[in-house]
Amino acid sequence: MAGRSEAKQTSRPVLEVRPEHSAGARAAARLGRDWVGWVGLAIGLLAMTLALIPSWLAPLYDPPAKPVQQRAADWLSELKDKAAAAIKMEPAPAPTPEIRNPWRDPHIALASLICGFGALVLGILAFVLHEEQRLVACCVALGAGTIAAQYLLTAALILGFAVLVGVVLARPV
Repeated sequence: MAGRSEAKQTSRPVLEVRPEHSAGARAAARLGRDWVGWVGLAIGLLAMTLALIPSWLAPLYDPPAKPVQQRAADWLSELKDKAAAAIKMEPAPAPTPEIRNPWRDPHIALASLICGFGALVLGILAFVLHEEQRLVACCVALGAGTIAAQYLLTAALILGFAVLVGVVLARPV
C-alpha cells in the first residue's frame, strides 16, 4: 500500500511556474521598454497636480473679503494720508502690506508649465521610440492639459486636440 501512494503522488503533474511568465516579470519588462513614457506620465501627473491643487486650496487660505464700505473707507483714508503728506512735503506713508497667500505664488504656475512642457516633450519622444500608444496619448494629454489649465480659453482647444490625437493613435495599424 505504501508503494501505491508513492506512485500516485509522483504520477501527478506538478504545475511549474517560471519566473519569466509571471505578471510581475511582464510588467517589469514593459516598464523597462516604455520607460520614457512612464517618466512622462509621472511628470505629467505632477504638472497637473501643480496646476489644479492651488486653485482648489488658495480660496481656503484667502483672508475674508472686506465689505465694500470698509474698502472705500480704507481707500479714502489712504488718499487723505497721501494728500496730507504731499502738502507737508513729506514722503508718502508706506501702504500696509497685504497678507499673501502662499498658494497664489507665481512660482507654482511656472513649475506647472515647465513640468507640463516636459511631459509633452517626453510624450513626443515616447511616440518616436514606438512605445505603447496609450501611454503616449496620456503623456501628451497631461502635458497639453496642464499648459491649457493655465489659460481657460485655450484649454478647450488643446484638450480637443489631445482627444483627436488619442483617436488617431487608438486606430489599429
